[in-house]
Amino acid sequence: MADNNQYHGKVIVITGASSGFGKGTALELARRGASVVLAARSVDTLNELARECETAGGQALALATDVSDRDAVENLARQSISRFGHFDV
Repeated sequence: MADNNQYHGKVIVITGASSGFGKGTALELARRGASVVLAARSVDTLNELARECETAGGQALALATDVSDRDAVENLARQSISRFGHFDV
């Protein structure tokens, strides 16, 4: 059985976070105490998910990101570091 505290204090970037596997992963990691950086193209959906993650116990940052755009991905990294100081995954 996995240690539920292994994610506490970790900062994890999740692309494709607005639905499906990405959304489920974000919520589960937030429940386990991780800070999640939520990336997808739909900012409204991401903002709602960020609220859900924070209600679940984690911290969240929602960033509209097109991962096929290098500048957008670099912005994702910069914003993650600006907010949380680093990212682990």
